Amino acid sequence: MHTAKYSLLLPVRNEAGRIDEVVRSVFADLAGNPAWEICFADDFSDDGTYERLGKLAGLFPFRLIRPPENLGRGAIRNLLAKEASAPILVFLDGDCKILPGFFKAWEDLDPDIAYIGKVSYDGNPRSGFSRFLSKGSGIGKLSRKEVIPPAYFISQNFRLSKAVFEKAGGFRTDLLGWGGEDVDLGCKLRKLGVPLRYNGEAEVRHPSVTGLESYFARLFHFGRVNLPVLIGDNPELAAQFKLGFVRKPWDLLFVNPVAFSLCRSLVTGAKGWPWPYAFYRYVIFNCYARGYRQAPPGRQAPASRP
Repeated sequence: MHTAKYSLLLPVRNEAGRIDEVVRSVFADLAGNPAWEICFADDFSDDGTYERLGKLAGLFPFRLIRPPENLGRGAIRNLLAKEASAPILVFLDGDCKILPGFFKAWEDLDPDIAYIGKVSYDGNPRSGFSRFLSKGSGIGKLSRKEVIPPAYFISQNFRLSKAVFEKAGGFRTDLLGWGGEDVDLGCKLRKLGVPLRYNGEAEVRHPSVTGLESYFARLFHFGRVNLPVLIGDNPELAAQFKLGFVRKPWDLLFVNPVAFSLCRSLVTGAKGWPWPYAFYRYVIFNCYARGYRQAPPGRQAPASRP
């Protein structure tokens, strides 16, 4: 019986309008490579995604999993890892299209290292924020990508051995709403001594981000609800998230309400304009930092000095 060497794991929720493109991009690059198994997990979509995946499963050889209820971001990924038959896991968000060379770029790498792949963004519809996310955010702003802090570990596109994933305990499932389960996994990997590395050859394309108000609202909620929990467990994250700048006198500049309102108005009012990356960084920092400052008493960890 053939056993796969690699499992591509795609959690999906409410992606009916894009799922055909995602599936076809996967199998266009896979080209029948027998070393891989493909697994989709539909996290109880209610827009027809599961039904569409069911029809596509009749055309393409992939496994389709669906839990009896919505599990959430961490638990659906843990379910995929449990179901995977291969010793090497590659996680990919279900709204990302694979670009040519993706599968080959993930093969024959050190199983004791956690690798983060490249995520670029669609250029249509035009979005200055998507351009920033592709080139000036996250790992893109690190001058030395051979050492990646846990705060930069994202679950959109990454490779890890199943043994290491299980040893780390997988994704935590007690966070509320959006964000943080990937940072937590990055912290657990660092504590285990697992290096975090970047693999820019394994590239995927994410939809353009134009709904900036909802994106910023999620960041504020993350800062208020999940970030304090993460810092409570991993105090070093306060420095990685630059939270020293919420302290006086730094807050007069870095959490300035006038500068924040101006930058936010510019980037949301003219979404297609390629504003300087500093504008987007300022707004992002303010969103989660302001949320962090409003965390309920007892949940906020002391911010380190900048």
